[in-house]
Amino acid sequence: MLDRKRLESWIQPQHLEDRALDAYQGAFTSHPARMAVVRDFLQPQVAERLSRFLAVEAEFAPQFGLYSIETAVTEEDWLRAADRDRLFRLGKLVGTPPQFRTSPNALTYLQFRMTFQRPEFKAFFERISGMSLGDSDDFGSHAMAAGDFLRPHSDDNRNRRLALVIYLTPGWEPAFGGSLRVIHKDESFTDVEPEYNSVVAFDVLTAPEHLVLPIKGAGDKRRLTIGGWYPKPA
Repeated sequence: MLDRKRLESWIQPQHLEDRALDAYQGAFTSHPARMAVVRDFLQPQVAERLSRFLAVEAEFAPQFGLYSIETAVTEEDWLRAADRDRLFRLGKLVGTPPQFRTSPNALTYLQFRMTFQRPEFKAFFERISGMSLGDSDDFGSHAMAAGDFLRPHSDDNRNRRLALVIYLTPGWEPAFGGSLRVIHKDESFTDVEPEYNSVVAFDVLTAPEHLVLPIKGAGDKRRLTIGGWYPKPA
């Protein structure tokens, strides 16, 4: 049972109507990779505050990954590695400078992070996916600038089941790249553009791999996202 009153503080109410929920679940279960996209997802003021926090106030650090090593590596090790071994280059949220820690935008981000762990938020994604999910604090934010990328990989680890990505860069254009590509079992794929204030949810056990296409021609724009995972039930 959805707690619509609580959810309306965050999610736009049209997405909480039974007809919309049925449509999202139908789209999710019929998709070859079991996925659905919800546009204009968050309340406009919430989306704006989260976007401004990530764009102006949050502190990101560059992070580098290799296929051959499970943990992040130094930039030097990444550059020394063969190109085929390079898994990702992106920015990861590492903190908030002191002058912004009590800003309305930063507080909204902290509240949203806590909301992600609440049962009513999980219940929304259980409803649109048709799956039972476990509790989660597996949550993070990333910024991708020109030249950044995330190559094919699977999130089938740490008992993860449902992946979520919320896009928070206003005015992002297809020419900038950065689409999420979700691979199907038959090796076809679906591309999801990082449209502002949209969320994509997909089953990490059905989609063999996914990737983020390289960022290009975006100028000083960054692909800002909040992502998270819900695990299998305990």
